[in-house]
Amino acid sequence: MVPKFRKHSMHVLRSCGVARGCDAREAEQRVPAPRVDANMRAPCRTAYAACLLLLAGIISNSPVDASSAVIKGVRIPCSNEGEPVRLQDTRLEQDWSSCFRCICKNGFVDCRSGAEECGQMDDCAVVMPREGCCTKCKGCWYNGTEHASHTEWNDDGKVFRCEAGVITISRPECYAPCDRPKQQRHTHNNCPVCDECVINGQRVWEGRDVRIPEEPCLSCRCLHGSLSCVKRACPVLPCARSQQHMPLGECCPRCLHPNSDKLLPNPGNVPWKPCIIGKEFHAHLRPFRVDPCTDCTCMNGTAVCSRHTCPVLTCAKALPPAPGKCCPECPQIEEAKTACVIGGKIYQDGDTWQLDACKSCECHSGEPRCAMERCPTLTCPPDQTLRQMPGQCCPKCVDMDGICTVFGDPHYKTFDGKFYSFQGSCKYQLASDCVNGTFSIRISNDARNTSHSSWTRTATLRIGPTKINMGKKMRIKVNGRRVTLPHKINGVAEIAKSNGSVLLKSEIGVQLLWDGDGFLEVTVSSAYKGKLCGLCGNFNSVARDDMRTRDGKHLNDTWKFGSSWRVGGTRACTRRQKQRMNVPLRQSKIVKARRLCRGFVRYESFMECTTKVNPHHYQEACELDARSCSGTRCHCAAYRAYARECTRFGAEPKNWTHTAWCEGAAPPWLSRNRKNRGPKTKGTNLMDLGNIPKFTNKKVRPPPPILHL
Repeated sequence: MVPKFRKHSMHVLRSCGVARGCDAREAEQRVPAPRVDANMRAPCRTAYAACLLLLAGIISNSPVDASSAVIKGVRIPCSNEGEPVRLQDTRLEQDWSSCFRCICKNGFVDCRSGAEECGQMDDCAVVMPREGCCTKCKGCWYNGTEHASHTEWNDDGKVFRCEAGVITISRPECYAPCDRPKQQRHTHNNCPVCDECVINGQRVWEGRDVRIPEEPCLSCRCLHGSLSCVKRACPVLPCARSQQHMPLGECCPRCLHPNSDKLLPNPGNVPWKPCIIGKEFHAHLRPFRVDPCTDCTCMNGTAVCSRHTCPVLTCAKALPPAPGKCCPECPQIEEAKTACVIGGKIYQDGDTWQLDACKSCECHSGEPRCAMERCPTLTCPPDQTLRQMPGQCCPKCVDMDGICTVFGDPHYKTFDGKFYSFQGSCKYQLASDCVNGTFSIRISNDARNTSHSSWTRTATLRIGPTKINMGKKMRIKVNGRRVTLPHKINGVAEIAKSNGSVLLKSEIGVQLLWDGDGFLEVTVSSAYKGKLCGLCGNFNSVARDDMRTRDGKHLNDTWKFGSSWRVGGTRACTRRQKQRMNVPLRQSKIVKARRLCRGFVRYESFMECTTKVNPHHYQEACELDARSCSGTRCHCAAYRAYARECTRFGAEPKNWTHTAWCEGAAPPWLSRNRKNRGPKTKGTNLMDLGNIPKFTNKKVRPPPPILHL
C-alpha cells in the first residue's frame, strides 16, 4: 500500500509534467544548461521549481506550513528577477496558492507563507489540527458565532477579544491628560479628548499611538487634532502563568510555546466540550476564577471571562495590589516636590525635555513622567526595505536603492537584477536620468589588444557642468584636472578612497565605486525609479524589459542592445566593432576555467552567501573570463563582484582571495603546458596590458633559410 504522502507527491509531480509538457528529468536537465537565455526555459523551470518546493515539504514529512516565516525546501534558481512565480497547473494553483507566495529574488525562487489566506499564527497559544494546507489557531464560539483568534469587537461599551479559545470581556478606562477635557462622541472608545495632541511633553502625530512606561496598557491617539487616551485590560491566556512571558515594551504577556488542541473524552457521550486553562480543566457551564480581577465560565469549549480594567495611576511608582485586591495603588505622598533632578540637571514642575526622537518627559510634582511613540509593525514588499530616516522615530518602508555592477570581460547586472555580457570596446552610456537630465554616466571599454574581449577602462560622471573622470589605477580628474584624494566639490560630490577602491558620493543620490581596473558599481537613489536608461536598464523593478535600445525597442540580442548605447563615434572604439563569434577552445582550457571557478559553490567562504544570492551568473561569468583571456587573474573579477553582493546581504566572505588564487602565486597546474610562458612571476596580474599578447592581422613570417655553400 502506498503511503498517503507518496500518493500526494506523485500527484504533484504528474501535475507538473502535464502542466508544461516536460517531466521532472527534462526540467532538471534544463535548469543548469549554461549560456542559454534563462527566459526561454522560464515556463518549465517555474513549474518545476514550485513543484520541487512542494515535494520537498511532502517527502521530508515537513508539510508546507503557512504559519512559518519561510517555506523549507530546495532552493531553485530563477531568471525573472522581482516577478511572481506562479504554479502552471490549474489544480495546483487552486489547491496550494493559499499556502505561499513565491517571487524570484536574488536569483532564487523565494516562497513565503500566505498568512492572509490561512489566518494569523503569530503568538498562537493553541494550534488546531491542519485543514488542507493551512494550520489555524483555535478560535472562539460566542452566541452562536465563531470568532478567529486575535480578533476584537465592541458591544454596549465593552471590548470582546478572542485569544485561542478564550474570550475576554472588559470595559476600557478613559484618561484625559489635560485640565479641561471635552466630551466628544465617536472618538477613541467615546472617551473625553484634549485639544492639544501632547502628553508628558511628547508630540502625538495624527493617527499614531503613544505609550507611557508607567502604564504600558494605556494608549493615547491623536485623531483630527484631538488627543484621547484609553486603558484596556489584558486578555486571559489559555496557558499557565509559568508558561507566560512579557515581551520587551509590550503591555500584555504572551504564551511561551503553542499547545496542540487537546481532545478530551466526554463521559456519557455528552456533546458539550470542557475548557482548558493551563493544566486545569473546567466543565461546561462551570464558573471559575483566574485571578482577583477575572471571573470566567466555560461555554462549550470556550472560556468566557469578565476582567476588571484597573484605573490609570498618576504616580511614577505604584505599589503592587494588596492581598485579595485586584489593582495596584499609588503610595501616599508625604511631601510635594516642585522640581525633578535628572542626571544632575534640574527641571521645574511642568518642564518638558526630549530624550530622543521617540521619547520625551515632563516633571510632575518632582517625578518625571515620560511618553514614547509606538511604532507600527511593518512588513515591506520585496522591492522595499525598512529604513530609519534621520530625525524620525519610526522606520518606514522605502524603495530600495538601485545597484548596477560592471565587472570582468564586461558583464553587467542591471538595477533590476538582469545579467548579460557585452564585449563592445567603445564608449557607452551606462546610466542616465532620461526624464530630468540630472546626471549621466559613460564608460570607455578597452579591447586591450585582443580580438574579442574588453574591459572597462574609465567611468565618467556628469552632473550639470561638472565632469568627474575615474581612470586606471584610480586616477581622478575633475573637469580635466587631476586631483588628489580625498577631494570635495562643494554642492556636487565627495571623493575618497575606501577599502582599496575609490568611492564617489554625489549630492543628488548617485554613488560610484571604482577599483581602477574594470570593476564599477553604480548606486542610485530610489527617487530615480523608472527614470533611467542605458546599459544599466530602466530601474522599474522589472528585469525582463531592461534591454531597451535608445529608441525604445526591446531586444534579446545583447550585441545590438549594447551597440545602440554607443556614444562618441567610431573614434572612441579601440577595435573594429563586430559581434563575438564562438571560437572552439582546447578542452584543457575549459577544464582549467571550470577548476578556477568552482569555488562559488565549493569554498567555505561563500557557503553562507549561496543561500542568499544565487552564484550561477557569477560562476558563468567567471568561466567565460577565464577561457577568454590569457592571464591567471581574469577569473577574480567575478569573485570580487559576488563577494561584494554577499556583503550587501550580510554574508561577507572571509579570506576568499587566497583560496580562489586571486592573491599570491598562481597554482602550478594553471601554467602547465602553456606555450611561451616565460619566467614565472609571483602574483602576476595578467589583466595588465603588458601580459596580454598584442593582436595583429599580419601573418608571422618564418626566418629565412640558411644556405650552405
